[in-house]
Amino acid sequence: MATSLTRRTFLKGTGLAAAGTALAGTLAACSPGGDMQNLETDQNEKKETKLSVTGDEYFCTCSWSCSFCQYNIYVRDGNVVNMRPKKDYPFRTCLKGKSRITRTYSEARIQYPMKRVEGTPRGGGQWERITWEEAGELIGEQWKKTAETYGPLANSVYMGGGGAQGSLHGSSGLIMRMFNATGCTKWDYSFDNATNTGLTRGGIQWFDQNEPTDFVNSDYIVMFGANPIFAQIQMAKFLFDAQDAGAKVVVIDPHYSATVAKADKWIPVNMGNDTALFLGLIKRFMDEETYAKDFVLNHTCAPYLIDKETGMYVRGSQFGEGLHEGPVFWVTGEPTEIDPIMVWSESEKKPVPFDTCADPAWTCPDDKYITAWDKFKDHVAEWTFERVAEVCEISHEDFDFLYDVLQPANKVAHYINFGTGAYENGLQAAYAMTALIAMTGNFGEPGRSVGGFDMMYGNFFGHASAVPSNGNMCKAVTFLAAADIMSSGKLMGEDYPVKTLWVSHGGMIGGSVNSNRVKKEILDPMEMIIVEDNFMTDTARYADILLPACDMYEYEDVVPLGHMRTVRLSEKCIEPMYEAKPDAEITRFMAPYLGVGDIVNEVDDDMWWKGTFEDVPAAVECGITMETLRQNKEMRYTKEEPYIGNVGLTNFITETGRLMFYVDTPAPRTPSNYDISNVEREQMPTWFENKISGAHSEYAADYPLTCMSWRNPSRVHMTMFMDTWARQFNDQPRLFINPADGAKYGVEDGSEILVSNWLGECVMVASFNSGIREGCTVYYKGYAENETKRGSMGSITTDYADPYAVNCSFFDNRVKIEPWDGSGANDEAAFTPTIQGAE
Repeated sequence: MATSLTRRTFLKGTGLAAAGTALAGTLAACSPGGDMQNLETDQNEKKETKLSVTGDEYFCTCSWSCSFCQYNIYVRDGNVVNMRPKKDYPFRTCLKGKSRITRTYSEARIQYPMKRVEGTPRGGGQWERITWEEAGELIGEQWKKTAETYGPLANSVYMGGGGAQGSLHGSSGLIMRMFNATGCTKWDYSFDNATNTGLTRGGIQWFDQNEPTDFVNSDYIVMFGANPIFAQIQMAKFLFDAQDAGAKVVVIDPHYSATVAKADKWIPVNMGNDTALFLGLIKRFMDEETYAKDFVLNHTCAPYLIDKETGMYVRGSQFGEGLHEGPVFWVTGEPTEIDPIMVWSESEKKPVPFDTCADPAWTCPDDKYITAWDKFKDHVAEWTFERVAEVCEISHEDFDFLYDVLQPANKVAHYINFGTGAYENGLQAAYAMTALIAMTGNFGEPGRSVGGFDMMYGNFFGHASAVPSNGNMCKAVTFLAAADIMSSGKLMGEDYPVKTLWVSHGGMIGGSVNSNRVKKEILDPMEMIIVEDNFMTDTARYADILLPACDMYEYEDVVPLGHMRTVRLSEKCIEPMYEAKPDAEITRFMAPYLGVGDIVNEVDDDMWWKGTFEDVPAAVECGITMETLRQNKEMRYTKEEPYIGNVGLTNFITETGRLMFYVDTPAPRTPSNYDISNVEREQMPTWFENKISGAHSEYAADYPLTCMSWRNPSRVHMTMFMDTWARQFNDQPRLFINPADGAKYGVEDGSEILVSNWLGECVMVASFNSGIREGCTVYYKGYAENETKRGSMGSITTDYADPYAVNCSFFDNRVKIEPWDGSGANDEAAFTPTIQGAE
């Protein structure tokens, strides 16, 4: 039987790895993850070896999306042997970060290029070792043949984080230049998008929040759809510092979470109905006239005139006005030109352009028009407290408390993450949240901000170099439309054949939704599937050709994302293991086989780094170059500290530079095959009941329990499915249920249960938790298929989506539970690969 990976066995393994012989040619090295055969343990050895901090020191950055922490790595004899926090650094490496070492040396590493043995099924685990040149020839031949026969869009790529989100080697790096150059289809992974889409529709830049060190200046930190103690543990320090300084942390959450346990106030609400809560609060602000009047009138769409007959904004061109200067476009730094929206002038008694009017009216006396303020006020009229309580199940005391907290006089940090967006109506929740925050004008000052996730501004470091010189670009198409496209051969009525798929560090199986459908309707019809990854993931097992990528300690990169406005160097610590290559090197190697070698390789690393920083004015202003970053390891790209977002109230990303709670021509986030005819519902924030998780759902009778997930405290998405130190704390999937529901459905605490719905099934362990609302269930996401005894987590998550958000609705889901008798267990032999050509 395989032994667990202790520090002692880990050190023995790293010594072998340095010699270039560790696990080489063994089946375990390409084991399909989770079911690893660990290095042999000397059972006679009594004393466990302790990790030493001595050795060569490097600075590395966790390049995955929780906090992107930088820390010290120690290397001895060519092996990573320890990690320690940087001195005087605000982030302390968490268990997930510490487990990066065992991840790097995991037996789940893909060691060399392989292809599926001809005639064997996808996912069958039978592989043939090939050379990089053979892989290039096979892929290039298929890629070119597909483009010649069906057009370049018939080749497709799906890209994920995979624990590598640097500027050069990440999904936005050099590999994007290659795929753009081919003009292929890029599957937009379409999750965690609804919240940002709703905020953007209203005009809020999520990445323009104040830095977390500013929390100490807030009176309240109000969390919407966020559980940072699990999802972003490094944020806890700043929350606790704020509490010590007198700020109160308020958490709105259906369940009693780890973050709730540390909060000053918990407001429980019914899941998936946040829009109703926000609309009720907006109505109260309007009715009691406690909103920030100056802000609402001069920084929102409130006075804009709407044509009652058409529902469209009244434009200056209708009155002979020419184009006016619009807001500065934050990408180019140049002003835009707009056809100005009109407002009613109190003094002139007629419509005038909003940007020249000194006295806009709240109400328009002309019967042909209505102001956005009056239209929105009519829209929210139904949301009395009684109506809100009916939908949200919130108490009057909690509703009053939240209303008092959000008053304009209070400095509020709105901490927003993905939870409210993981439903069919998730876009509407964020859109309504924008309108609610517009009532208070809580922007642009210390203590007042909107945000919560990473400083997304960092995404713009290096993007210009991903644009190829041949003028081609990928066409982004939602992954949620892929099944329909593959079966019909059409997108939005037009022919759209897709024949090949290249997955770069992405979890199409398990990491997304409805994995059974993904396999049958998307992957099975593909003529070739290429997977480029570090590890034998669920998706990698389904490949035709595997390309081994390096893990983060094996290359140098720049990580620009994070909670602080800094860019961080991640130094190369060890040489690439086995036959793995860094992603950029894979790109340079493969580009000639795809026919775009000259276009890709005309940009060498030095040119890439030059463009990375010279294309970003903030980096130029702060003196950031690759040379200075190598010297300093971490550098700020804003001079003020802490950074305060939207100072001067000029960064609202709408046509007119104002917040919008009425949009006359709402657009879907991305093209799909969905019906987008319900335009009126989208114009203003609107509550509607979720199709699946809603109280009146047609699925409720057969699947009585709603089902949502928490971020797993021991892994980021699926990046810790392999045997690591972190995994030892959560070694099997659990479903958290209220004890009352356990009794109702005949399951015992700690027992194995079958969790199922109309999509699939999964065996989990029942964990009673009285903090979970009755009628609800919660699980830790991120378990691979072979970590379950039957079925999989990915097979019980719906791919139903809102046509405007076009977003995976992970929480808009239902299941039933029952005791499991052990029948139909997964066949362990199916996950043991056979590799031809292994040394």
